[in-house]
Amino acid sequence: MTRPDPSERYDVALLGGHLATGMLGAVLARQGLRVLVVAAPGDRTEVSGETTVPYTSEVFMLLAHRFEVPELAAFGRFPDLPAGLRRGSGVKRSLGFLYHRAGAVHDPEESIQFNVPGEHTEWHPFRPDVDRYAVRLAEKYGAAATSSDDELVDAWVEPDGNGAPAGRVETSGGHVYRARFLVDAAGTDSPLVRRNGGDDAEPRLRHRSAVLTARMHDVTPFEELVDASRYPKASLWSRGTVHHLFEGGWLQLAAFGNHEDSRNRSTSVTLSLDPAALADLPSDPGAAFHTVVDRFPDLKRQFENAVPVSWRVAPLVQRTAARTHGEGWFAFERSAARNDLFLARDVTTSAELVHSLAAALIPAFADGDLSPGRFERAARFQHELAAFHDSWIDGARTACADFALLNAFSRVWLLWQILADLSLKRARLDCKVAAARGRADWSPVERFELGGLWFQAPAGLRETIAFTMDRLAQVRAGLIDPRSAADDVFGRLRTADFVPPLYAFGDPGARIYRFTLPKRLQMLWWVKTKAPSDFRRLLTRDNVTSVSTRSSR
Repeated sequence: MTRPDPSERYDVALLGGHLATGMLGAVLARQGLRVLVVAAPGDRTEVSGETTVPYTSEVFMLLAHRFEVPELAAFGRFPDLPAGLRRGSGVKRSLGFLYHRAGAVHDPEESIQFNVPGEHTEWHPFRPDVDRYAVRLAEKYGAAATSSDDELVDAWVEPDGNGAPAGRVETSGGHVYRARFLVDAAGTDSPLVRRNGGDDAEPRLRHRSAVLTARMHDVTPFEELVDASRYPKASLWSRGTVHHLFEGGWLQLAAFGNHEDSRNRSTSVTLSLDPAALADLPSDPGAAFHTVVDRFPDLKRQFENAVPVSWRVAPLVQRTAARTHGEGWFAFERSAARNDLFLARDVTTSAELVHSLAAALIPAFADGDLSPGRFERAARFQHELAAFHDSWIDGARTACADFALLNAFSRVWLLWQILADLSLKRARLDCKVAAARGRADWSPVERFELGGLWFQAPAGLRETIAFTMDRLAQVRAGLIDPRSAADDVFGRLRTADFVPPLYAFGDPGARIYRFTLPKRLQMLWWVKTKAPSDFRRLLTRDNVTSVSTRSSR
């Protein structure tokens, strides 16, 4: 472990000690930069995501291979993680969506479950452990890191003796560290954002939510509350991420103690509501939580014995920084924007942003040019990515008006996730082939101008997403009713030639999705006979056989 040295002039100081800065620090240090990671007060208090999806894992794989940090690949393969992380974190075998109506027991016909294919091993990262491990990983590759008794107080950029920008970081231990460039990921109390215009008075995001989070003990698994015979095709709900949805909000559960090796029996519980609804609830977060869940009989039973470890409340979780970069600094990840934690957006976005900023920082240092223009592309991508994911989260809130619309919305979301995962993998493998031929070319995974889908994807996917978002916007505006919008989306899915028929995404009744061997064989036949050529190129051996070929990754 390298101790921070106030006499050292670091290349990059990363403000905040968590998953994103740990990954970025490991990547930059591995590529030869002198890196300092500075712990921040928000590391302990900022609400952070604790779920992944297969697409998240593919971004981890890209980071590992592009920047030669193999440990990052383990973030995408739960069995490869250090034993301590596995014991504290949970497995994720499915994504469950259960729609609830006030005063009524749950109707099994209003449930959806997407089971994770066998070649994937998704998980619920227990963030205190994972954040610490990520920072230690950066240290392993040569970064220095401050401890919690020497955490961030302030940071600024001032001219050095030659008039060039020079970063300064003041810590609670009485130190002032120096760095050529500052990456601020401290979160809500970001010093560089505060010094450069602060947050936007009105966040540049459509979605608005109040979020209450806690880790709880003794949350009863949903499958123990209901008659399992009424959910005949569903796997155990608690073995995956469970989303309880209702008009106006949702409740997300990620269990950490859902596998035999776990030593952590808590569950991550996140309640998201319209901020106006929070104003009508008790000020005590526990009382507010139970006021909401007690409206739904099954949720009331699920939490009647639950004991919260602690509560965190964000009356408005959305925020965006007025400026995100300038001379010698870049506001990154949680300092640039925050949004709802729904649908694994937080962890996924962190990994995507590490990739884009590392792709800018490493050549900038190699060229000796750290001018703001070198980071304009990364800043624009960060903004576009936030806007893209905001549209999904806001769309989900609209879809909660009616199960039929939620059912349709969830199919398009899963289609995007499947094809994004396959497309990014294909792009990464194309880069690997180019490298094997002696020609390094990362352009297939740097199409940041495309925004949220920053790589080549099958024709029709972007248009189908746009069509779905348009129908959701019409529902919000009162121009069409939710059932009509759902019919339109299902109709689109039935006729789109790039959607594999075996997924049955156009069938509202096909609510339990499991990629079985017969379906894999059907996929092979469809690919060989009818699939569009740009879909055909996405298929790799492990996608079809359910056998992970790690060498191909």
